[in-house]
Amino acid sequence: MGEFLRNVALAESTSFKYQSAWNQWCEFSRAIGWSPWLRAVGRASNQKLGCFAVYCWKCGFNRAQQGNSYGTIKLKLAAVRWFHRRFADMELSDTPEFTLLLQGIRRLSAPARKMQLISLAFLRLLFRSIDISQSRQRLQWGSLLLAYFFLLRRSECLKNGSKRSFYCLKSANIFFSDEQGRQTTPEQAVSVTLGLEGAINDQYGRGVYRTMHKSGDNVICLVKVLIHIQAARRAIGKQRVSVRDLDESTVVEALKSVARIANVPTANYATHSIRFGGATALLNCNADHLSIKLLGRWVSNCYQAYPAQSASATATLSKRMV
Repeated sequence: MGEFLRNVALAESTSFKYQSAWNQWCEFSRAIGWSPWLRAVGRASNQKLGCFAVYCWKCGFNRAQQGNSYGTIKLKLAAVRWFHRRFADMELSDTPEFTLLLQGIRRLSAPARKMQLISLAFLRLLFRSIDISQSRQRLQWGSLLLAYFFLLRRSECLKNGSKRSFYCLKSANIFFSDEQGRQTTPEQAVSVTLGLEGAINDQYGRGVYRTMHKSGDNVICLVKVLIHIQAARRAIGKQRVSVRDLDESTVVEALKSVARIANVPTANYATHSIRFGGATALLNCNADHLSIKLLGRWVSNCYQAYPAQSASATATLSKRMV
């Protein structure tokens, strides 16, 4: 039982990444001529890890021989430490010298490129670019807006290739609701209620339900969104799932096509643009921070690093300064 518990201590997705990083560490160690298993905690072990970190920063482990970013190097070092913790019962710690080395790598590394957010204007441009009479495009539009309003992660509403998360949104867990939160018809609905059976950061599978009300907009409105999704599902002939049949690549291509229409760099748009576009819209309209955190199911305040300042947010700032 203890062995089983130790094996499941790490999430499956993280375990896969750590295994890949450990393989690189083993390959590097064999090339240098030392064992991948560090024998003691202290300066000698940190010097070996430092050599590995510098090699990753300069050359990386890819065909292009392009150096890794600071974040990627930190991930690989974490993998090496985890394997020693798991299989060698050893906790590796950083020496001051090693810490300074990582700080140098961080300062000289290129800053991480942030994705552009999906704005209200972007959504309207997307709506004008699709054929709403086509069931797949109608489903795509509805699913994208659902992710925007409920701040859904990619894994909560889309397939990644052929892989689908067990907690991906199901049709049974999304419905029209009235003023008391009870399930109702589209004609009497004032809100949409959505339930998730888990999340990437919900390790205990508690699940959550969230409700969002009508926006009052003729196009960008949650009640209309769910009508679109249900109509598309009936036309396609699939009732058991709500949005999770959509593939990530399909949604990304739709976003990039709109970016081309708007004459902006397509590389700056991905599925994450939807989630932090919704978070930014809430922050710019002075929504309560706790409400944003709960709606997006964040366990930290990292969402505060997302926003891009809107033009409307600065409209009266100069008047307030004089």
